[in-house]
Amino acid sequence: MEQVGYITKILPEDKCKVLISRISGCKGTCKTCGGCPTPTMHIVMKKTLDVSVGDYVKIGVDSSVVLKYSIFLYGFPILMFILSILLINIAFPNLKGIDLIGFVVGIFTMFLAFLIIKFVDNKYAHLSAKAMYMEEIISKK
Repeated sequence: MEQVGYITKILPEDKCKVLISRISGCKGTCKTCGGCPTPTMHIVMKKTLDVSVGDYVKIGVDSSVVLKYSIFLYGFPILMFILSILLINIAFPNLKGIDLIGFVVGIFTMFLAFLIIKFVDNKYAHLSAKAMYMEEIISKK
């Protein structure tokens, strides 16, 4: 997966601030709606090339890191939801209204899983910079 970025600021410690467009799921070519707006965002990257403010760079993304994070982000809450319902049904098989209780416990457990994901994301956010890297300078200012 590759993207184009615009260098907006050079930071200390061999880092720079890069403006990128978020990738749209529909590619923005739908004739019925005129295309989706693609919002931009700033990211801080390690400056591995001799870039300056105003340069355009090709940014590569390590797909394996993105895939692992996506599996964790979407799979962990669903796994917790299903496991909590199964454990409730195994622990209390003869309880009246077990389906509703299992569902409520599953929703609560899924909420806890999202809190865990938020904690992990905040703690390891600095590792996301390793997933993106500068491949080459497309145009110099």
